[in-house]
Amino acid sequence: MHISDEDDVSWILTPDLITEILSWLPVKILGRFRCVCKYWKLLIFEPTFAKLHHQRSPKHTHTLLTLFGVVNDSETWVVAPHSVRRLLEHPSSPIKEEECWRFKDETYYAIGCVNGLVCLIDYESQEDGKRKICIRFWNPTLRLRSQKSPILYETPSDLCVHLGFGYDDSGDIYKVVTVFWDHTEEKWEVRVHCMGDNCWRKILTYPDCSTLLGTLVGSFLNGSVNWLALTNLNCPDYELEDVIMDQLVIFSFDLRNETYEFMSLPDGFGEKPPDEPALDVLRDCLCLSYDHMKTHFVLWEMREFGVHESWTKIVNVSYVQLHFFDLMSEWLLFPVSLSGDLLLLAIKETCDGVILCNPIDGKVQHIELPNCKIMYAEEHMQSLVLPRPLPH
Repeated sequence: MHISDEDDVSWILTPDLITEILSWLPVKILGRFRCVCKYWKLLIFEPTFAKLHHQRSPKHTHTLLTLFGVVNDSETWVVAPHSVRRLLEHPSSPIKEEECWRFKDETYYAIGCVNGLVCLIDYESQEDGKRKICIRFWNPTLRLRSQKSPILYETPSDLCVHLGFGYDDSGDIYKVVTVFWDHTEEKWEVRVHCMGDNCWRKILTYPDCSTLLGTLVGSFLNGSVNWLALTNLNCPDYELEDVIMDQLVIFSFDLRNETYEFMSLPDGFGEKPPDEPALDVLRDCLCLSYDHMKTHFVLWEMREFGVHESWTKIVNVSYVQLHFFDLMSEWLLFPVSLSGDLLLLAIKETCDGVILCNPIDGKVQHIELPNCKIMYAEEHMQSLVLPRPLPH
């Protein structure tokens, strides 16, 4: 259907009724409806309409995956929104080229997705020992992406730079946070880049005796980006075996006020795991997962953000139950999705597959992924949020 004059539409339906009807339609259909007339095109990309549509859209229908695998007969890194149902029912189905960001010689990878908008980082070391960091924003459903952000240089190139992506609803602003060790001041420094800005703002240099753990990407929830951290250790270097349990906390950076606080881990955390724990967001809750004594995979859920008493252990499954009888140190598990009682786990580094398990009834299914390895996963939904676009 194509109507060249918006008046041909407006005399049939009032603007309010048009808005009401269109706000319930899927994003891909609205993408086609942009061609109906100029009025519809302006309406569909209007920020207020995008917010209304977002409120009425089904949440978390997809999972954003960073994959290493084969696309069009060549090995490459890709970022793609993938239906969990499709992943389970058709694990060998190829990734469609138009659905993914393909890397080739670029070094982009995902550091988060919020309201259907994906943040990608280009993380490149330079010959002079400095590190170049660029950000791009991408809406895979609309197939639109932003230009590169201003460059952030840090030194040295082997130093960990912690990153997070989130949304400040008070100002309708999408923000990228970077936390790194300032060798000059010997303190941790926080900088923020807002989508559409031409700079990275230095927010604070915090003097607290704490350091962030090795996981580089923070988890966004409830207006905050969250990393695991160690107290009483004001330097970037540490050995996990020297850490005591009381030192482990959550460093939570509030994007609205651009301040931070520390939150405690669950009281029943128990013995220190042999490998670093991980934070994820599942079912709109902050989750803590870890390998317990090389015998069990454990997952805690903070059911009310910021409330320590709401920590609940929801998974404690043995590797024998998961059919791991010779667990290698690099075979660490991480959650891809959690729906009801069904938990989907991926295996880091080594295996081309996922594990579907129901901790309640003990059922376990190993699913092979012959074309790719899952390296990163986060819940994702389709939206009309614009990323300061250029054609994809």
